Amino acid sequence: MIEIENLSVKYDSHVALEDINLKLEHPSLLVIMGPNGAGKTTLLKAILGLVKYEGEIRIFGKKPEDARNMMGYMPQRDKVNTNIPLRVKDVVLMPLLSKYYFGIRMEDVKNAKRALERVNMLHYWDKNFSALSGGEQQRVFLARVLAQNSKILILDEPFSATDVSTKMKMAKMLHKLKREKTIIIVTHDVNPLVECTDKLLLLRKRVIAYGTVTEVLNEENVERLYGVRVPVIRKENVCYVVGGDVHLQR
Repeated sequence: MIEIENLSVKYDSHVALEDINLKLEHPSLLVIMGPNGAGKTTLLKAILGLVKYEGEIRIFGKKPEDARNMMGYMPQRDKVNTNIPLRVKDVVLMPLLSKYYFGIRMEDVKNAKRALERVNMLHYWDKNFSALSGGEQQRVFLARVLAQNSKILILDEPFSATDVSTKMKMAKMLHKLKREKTIIIVTHDVNPLVECTDKLLLLRKRVIAYGTVTEVLNEENVERLYGVRVPVIRKENVCYVVGGDVHLQR
């Protein structure tokens, strides 16, 4: 369980987040939406214990800095030095190298291969990472997080640079994973995830709305969030934002 109470984050005099309160059960899938500069990445970093904050954050009863071994993080813009001829398997195994003095275990190699298979990239195992497209690299970064077998997955814009088909495949895979893990995803396009999202957070430095997709996703809340009127279609118990990828700000 993740519990956040009265959370605020400031960078010098700039307020990045203010009075955030939410509770997320385990396992479940949370989607965070908001305009550029809304504090989405800052919220993820606060949960990870990477920024100073005021208020309370508890990860299964622990402070973030004491719970990092439970969390796998995929940053919004991950970087790999392309001057080094890394293969896909090197990128996926990289975080595991620091865990052991004697090198990678066979179990880690198996986990890495399973993770790449989940994102349909196992056939690139020995390929040069820098030769991949942006979307393919994004899938490798996702596999790297999956290979760590963390209890909580924190994914910042995992669908970036991916096509529609890849988004839907990744969403299907995340749907299966949420049966055993807590997954927190920042995205501008909630549509691929609406049917598997347990909680939706609309964030603009403060909480605009928090709840299930059907409770939260409506035209009034989206207008409060982005400052523009965006159509929302309801079909039975599912809601879709027309246009999908919304990241406007005033």
